[in-house]
Amino acid sequence: MDLTERFRSLFPITETRAYLFAGGLAPAAIPVKAALDRWSDRWMLDPAYHRARYFDEWEILKGRLAAVLGADPDEIAIVDNTSRGSNLAVQMIEPPPGANIVTDPTSHPSAVWPWLLPKRDPVEIRSVPDGPSSTWMAGIESLVDENTIAVLVSHVDARTGFRHDLRRLADLTHGCGGYLIVDAAQSAGAVPIEAEADGVDFVSGTLMKWLLGPPGLGFLYARRDHVESMAPPHVGYVGAYWESGPDDRGSLAFRPGALRHEIGLADLPGIAAASKGLEVILEAGIVGIERHVLDLTGRMIDGLAERGIRVLTPASRAERGGVVAFHFTGAVSLARYLRGIGVDVWGYAEDDRMRADPHLYNVPDDVDRLLKGIDEYRRRS
Repeated sequence: MDLTERFRSLFPITETRAYLFAGGLAPAAIPVKAALDRWSDRWMLDPAYHRARYFDEWEILKGRLAAVLGADPDEIAIVDNTSRGSNLAVQMIEPPPGANIVTDPTSHPSAVWPWLLPKRDPVEIRSVPDGPSSTWMAGIESLVDENTIAVLVSHVDARTGFRHDLRRLADLTHGCGGYLIVDAAQSAGAVPIEAEADGVDFVSGTLMKWLLGPPGLGFLYARRDHVESMAPPHVGYVGAYWESGPDDRGSLAFRPGALRHEIGLADLPGIAAASKGLEVILEAGIVGIERHVLDLTGRMIDGLAERGIRVLTPASRAERGGVVAFHFTGAVSLARYLRGIGVDVWGYAEDDRMRADPHLYNVPDDVDRLLKGIDEYRRRS
């Protein structure tokens, strides 16, 4: 039994639609919705049940995230979104005078803008110019020097689907004494991540995309030696405690591991639901999901190329994940038409770019429905 035969039935949307936008908001699986419903029912009928178990699902979620990220649970903090995780990582780093950071076209604004906050020492921002994704790694290498405090990238680029080699980036960054900060919003759950083995310093991401959870939850992975050596920029009762008493200001202590970065209660019903989404991901297996997704994206890239459509995503399996991007004049109009015939993708008006992101619940027929829909739209236009 292949991957979709085992898991497609968990996603009722597949009965009527070819949903190809996992990198935007993944559809709820039956066990994910059931977890939300159970939480709501108990909240209504027996709130004390949840009050006694605030942190149980929290710890289960961290354990499952750790398995996805190739990390230990105590290196992971639960936050509200990818941007919060990126901000936390930046705020933990004190750049010395004359420091620079290096970014490339994959970098999300929420990874770069925290370096511009007025309370921080000025940091030079060096950006690889936009262009073919095949030139980005060389561009990073040309900008990194002994004053580079951090290199910022998205593991998989939301604009093009290009996938970075994290181990190569970590070796480069550590060679100059800097930190590698990775946005995994478009990769965690679709392709393998081995944060600890690859030497990545910080990874931020969200639960609502490839990890099959609800909106409003994200994570930050921080390597253990960083967690223990860097003071949190914010503090609350979850991550800190008094060693003696509030009269002794010096007795405030931080809890071990990444827990020190959690300042209060997170989205508890969301945590229960996200834990079930991760359960599906881990049962399917990241390696199997990657193989399945790369087969589907390869089929899509070939079909688009046969139609003379300019594909922005690399053809090489090693350089892509689950995101396929392509240029189509009138992208928003095409996306609207496809939605009307039961195919969900996304179109961007600013550059006539289309996104199609298959996941473990998709089948080759979903890709073919997209391609046939494009053919129909062209004939009508």
